Amino acid sequence: MRPAILVLSVLAFLFIIGLGIMITVGSGGHGYVSTDILVSKYDSSGGNIWSTTINSGKDDYATAVIETSDGGYAIAGWIADRHGSPNYPRVIRLDSAGGKLWDRTLDLPAVYSVEIAEAPDGGFVVAQNINNFDSGTISKIDADGRPVWNRTTGSAFRDIIATGNGRFALAGSGTLLIDGNGTTIRDLPIPSTSILPATDGGFYLEQSGVPYTIASVFRLDENGTVIWKRPVGSSESGKITSLHENSQGDLEVVYTFWDPKKDKDLVMYMESDLVTLGKDGNTSGTRSIVAVDPLCRTTDGGYAFLAYPFPDSAAYTTLAHADSTLHMVRLSPQGAVIQDKSLNLRQWIAPKEIIQTRDGGFVTVVVTGS
Repeated sequence: MRPAILVLSVLAFLFIIGLGIMITVGSGGHGYVSTDILVSKYDSSGGNIWSTTINSGKDDYATAVIETSDGGYAIAGWIADRHGSPNYPRVIRLDSAGGKLWDRTLDLPAVYSVEIAEAPDGGFVVAQNINNFDSGTISKIDADGRPVWNRTTGSAFRDIIATGNGRFALAGSGTLLIDGNGTTIRDLPIPSTSILPATDGGFYLEQSGVPYTIASVFRLDENGTVIWKRPVGSSESGKITSLHENSQGDLEVVYTFWDPKKDKDLVMYMESDLVTLGKDGNTSGTRSIVAVDPLCRTTDGGYAFLAYPFPDSAAYTTLAHADSTLHMVRLSPQGAVIQDKSLNLRQWIAPKEIIQTRDGGFVTVVVTGS
């Protein structure tokens, strides 16, 4: 197979599994690419401590990971019996050493993606995106993964966070605040992709990606009233990949976008802007950084992300290319690369999440194809 065709095949595979869809490959379409989940723990220097592969013999897919209060981890995603079967929501619990504690498939409708937050009692509230438009389910499971309650809503959820006092905020085709019993406290008719609590009790909402054409940030007060809205990006190929409120009360936004003019050998050129918005929503600074999605903010004020080096460049891309390996990269608060380590994971890898753990290390989640 020629290199260009190989690269194109890899790009197509990674794009499609990023949407949670399997593809047929091989002669006559009789085979298909199945997926497994690889969860890995690294120390602060990027040294691998452990790796756990979740392979049920079916299609396994992850869309979120959190560190739990006991030092373990909860992975949310879905499982499908075979190619073309429905994707059912799933939660997997690992201990601090990567050992599997339990694995639960929820008795709920098929999903596109699943997000998760830990409840004060050690259980979890799980938010599901059923149709990418106007249907989702919120579920509570206990610390052993057993169902407690669930409710269906008119929003396809894309993010959930715990906000304190046993409450949760959910982003989706509508923005929802609920208590620990799933009762709606506030229902805001504002579509959002992620949500961040502000230090004064309000919220920041982020809109980016389909169906939005310009990435924007909303600032809300504690009553859900919109204080300001600001566009951040101007490209249809971009999305917001990080929100962070700094110690001065300014909002730091990472906006990642694709620049087709810089593509090379069918590899997508990705770049990011770090945009700082003041308390009034006005832009106080913009600078370019090399970070791409998925990324996380680090405790030193920098960033860590998973990506592939862009060919013959100091930049990175989210998609694999010929002979590339997945890298974990760390940036200083000023945006300089302070660590760039190959994870020795080659093509047919879709990086999904990276989080910094309380011990200063990192946990990564990637979906592998087989």
